[in-house]
Formats: sequence, C-alpha cells, structure tokens
Amino acid sequence: MDINSHYDPYWSMIWKQFKKHPMGMIGLVIVCLFLFVGIYAPLLASSKPLFVIFENTWFFPLFRYLFYPGFYTKRLDIFFNLLMFTTPFALLGLWMLRNHPKKLRCVLMAIFFIQMALFLGVAFQTSQDPGASPQNKQSSSYDWKAEVKQMNPYARLNLILRYQQRAKQHARLVKMVEAQAGEVSKSLPKITSLWNLDQENDLFILEQQQKILENSSPDSDSHQLALDKITYIRDRQKWLEAQSQKLSFQIMPLIRHFHWEEDAGGDQNLNRYIEWWELTRVNRKDLVSALIFGTRISLVVGILSVGAALLIGIPIGAFAGYYGGKVDIVVCRLLEIWESMPTFFMLLMIVAILQNKSIFLVIAIIGLFGWTTFSRYIRGEFLKQRNLSYVEACQSLGFSNGYIMFSHILPNAIPPLLTLLPFAIMGAITSEAGLSFLGLGEEGSCSWGVLMDEGRTAFPGESYLLWPPAILLTTLLIAIALVGDALRDALDPKMHR
Repeated sequence: MDINSHYDPYWSMIWKQFKKHPMGMIGLVIVCLFLFVGIYAPLLASSKPLFVIFENTWFFPLFRYLFYPGFYTKRLDIFFNLLMFTTPFALLGLWMLRNHPKKLRCVLMAIFFIQMALFLGVAFQTSQDPGASPQNKQSSSYDWKAEVKQMNPYARLNLILRYQQRAKQHARLVKMVEAQAGEVSKSLPKITSLWNLDQENDLFILEQQQKILENSSPDSDSHQLALDKITYIRDRQKWLEAQSQKLSFQIMPLIRHFHWEEDAGGDQNLNRYIEWWELTRVNRKDLVSALIFGTRISLVVGILSVGAALLIGIPIGAFAGYYGGKVDIVVCRLLEIWESMPTFFMLLMIVAILQNKSIFLVIAIIGLFGWTTFSRYIRGEFLKQRNLSYVEACQSLGFSNGYIMFSHILPNAIPPLLTLLPFAIMGAITSEAGLSFLGLGEEGSCSWGVLMDEGRTAFPGESYLLWPPAILLTTLLIAIALVGDALRDALDPKMHR
C-alpha cells in the first residue's frame, strides 16, 4: 500500500479541522465577501458605467477612469483598483500550484512586486482626464454646437451620462417623497436633487438674461451677449435630451450609480422621506457608496497594521527566545515598559500632537504599539524549540544562528502564532474606527468611523445615518472573531485526535 496516498499535509489537516466548525465557515464566507466588496468596489458603486454603446461605438468609461488620480483622489483606492486585476492571478496561482509550495511562493512574490511597481507607476503620475481635449481650445463665445465639436467622445459621453443619471435619480426621489408624504399627509418637501438644482440654475440664468434683453438696446453688445447665453443654454438642454436617447445599451455598477467622492445632492430634510439606500451624508455625498468603499479602509488598516506589528515583534521575540540570558532579560523589560503604555490613549495623543490625520499614520502607530503580544508569543516558542534535537543537529552542522532562527525554528513557531492574527486585526480595525469616530481620522475619507461620527452629529434626528456603518463594522468584527475561534481549534493538536 502506498502510504503517500493516505498522507495529508499539515495545512490540509488544518483545513479539514477548520471545516468542522460551521460558525467558523460562516465567518470565513462573510470575511471573503467583505474582501470581494473592498477589492471590486468600483464594480458595485460608481458614476461611470462599465460598458456603453453610444453612436454605434463601444465605450468602457469605468475602466478608462479606474487609474485616473483626478477621479480616485485617494491612492488607497488606486491600489485596490489594481488588485482587481492582480487578485485573479494570485488565486489562480494558489489553485494550480497548491502542491508546489516553492513555486507558489515565487509566483506570489512576483505578483506582489508587479502590484507594487504598477501602483508606484500609476498613483504618482500626472495623468490626463480621459474626458479632456487639450489639443482643442474651447471657444470663448457662447456657441454650444461649436463647443460640442471640440469635445472628444468621452467628454460628450460624460455629459450625457451625468444628465441621464441625475434625471433618473430625480424621478426616484420624487416617487419616494410622494409616497412617504402621502402616508403621513404632509406637504412635499423640496427635492434637492442634482437634476433639480441644474434646472433651477439654468432657469435663473435664463431669467437674468431675459431681463437684460428687455432693458437693453437690440444693437448693444450686452443684448447680443444675453441672446447668445440664452441660445447656448437652450441648445445644450435640447442636445442633452436628444443625445441621452441614443444610449442604446449600457451596463451600470451593480448597486449604486454614484462615486463616493462626488456630490449626490439631497439634504437632511429630504432624507426623512426616502429609502435608506438613497440617503446622502452630511456633506451631500452618497451614503451607500461610502459604505462600500469604506470596506477598503477597514481591511487595509487591519492587515497592514498587523503586518507592521509582525515585522517588529517577530525578530525581537526570536532574538530574545533563541539567545536567552541577558538578551532575554533586556527584551522582557522592554516589553513590560511598552505594554504599560495605554495604546489607544497613545494613539490619541500622537495624532493630536502631529495634527496629521493620515490613514497611514494611524496604521504605523497601531503597528508600533501592537507588536508586544506577537513578540512574547514568538519568544516562548523559541525558548521551547531551541533545545529540540533538530536545532542541535543544525548547530552541529555549522549553520549560522540567523539561518537556524529564521529558516528552521520560525516556520515551526508560525502556526501557533496564526491564532492571534484574527483578534489582532479586530483590535486594529476597532482602533481606527474609534479614532475616526472621535474626529481624529483621515479627513475626507469614507471610513466607517467617519460615517458613524457624521451620524452622531445628526443624532437623534437622523439616527439612520449612524446605524449602517455601525452594523457593517460589527458584522465584520464578529466574522473575524468566528474565524479566529475556529482557527484556534483547528490548530489545537488535541482536536486532531
């Protein structure tokens, strides 16, 4: 009998044990769902369609603007947008090379370096707006037909899409407000949609120019200028209405048709009459789009801050556990001093002193104060492993201490350390949300903590702005806790019997 046919690798056994925990599997599915939403957020919420057929020509507006810093102003968004394309290759490599760990590591490292190289090349470049036409100077006269001729196809398409989307949003809001106001027998509030604001602005200009026409001589320059402006606005309105009918086919993002950084109209009075998925934030930006893109901030804070803590804690704990003696004593005293400092209050103090509300500063601070737990755990594992026979064999063969520590002992110490990672990620996400909730998060971001802070300022009159980010944050934390609990049981040797 071939014994290899009944042999299960270590990680295969861990996965089998993990699958025995139904709550852990549910938590893993939820975490993977959040990861999918974070990576592919532009496909779920954006003002740019994925695909459009206009004048018998195919356009891909979303992918054209996906790496444009003028549209995605946060470099974090550009990094995740690149992940939309590198993640499938990483998953394909994991599946095809799952039985070849060395090749798998090489492929994943290559994908990582490609991701970082593309990010550095895209995020810091001065790219041009796809809808701009620098080769043609716009005419200073009010001639809409001449202006349209100077636009490139994407510029014309952007105008038509914006007009059509705002008209559809206005129709939805009117329908919701009429239904809600009819139920409570109240008068209709003012519909502050973007389409309505555009119409009011055009009407105001037309009235102003009409007064100039009435009070000026037909031969005067002001009379001709007012007439040109009136003709310009009316030609533009007719052109938009006519061209919007020529969009024969388009595929919009699945959930929302607003970019989280764009003005979505609306106000607090209107929010009382509409459904929650049409709500706007205090700054008039779309709430659902911000919730979707806020997933990215929670994920990157949890992963990068814990990664930074591991980079600090593992080497320190490894040296203390392997060498022992005075090195161990010094490291233990350092750990005691560092752990005596209250982490969250140190976060508050440093952010307040530096007056820098950057998300990357928050990540660095969380990692700087979160490494002690990992260091203690690695120290204990190294103290236990250094006296085993395989370490003595390596020493007798003349291997260097660094090689023994990081090539032989560390791989055996990592699996037990994995049980701490989910709970450390939970702590990092909670710390960032707490800072943002207290007003010390990154300004202008869509962090769930920032959204909860906005809901708090409007509480209790607009408590519906507070609950969605709070529910999402709680769901993510519970899912990570379930994964951590199942992983702890799966790594327990007693559970394998």
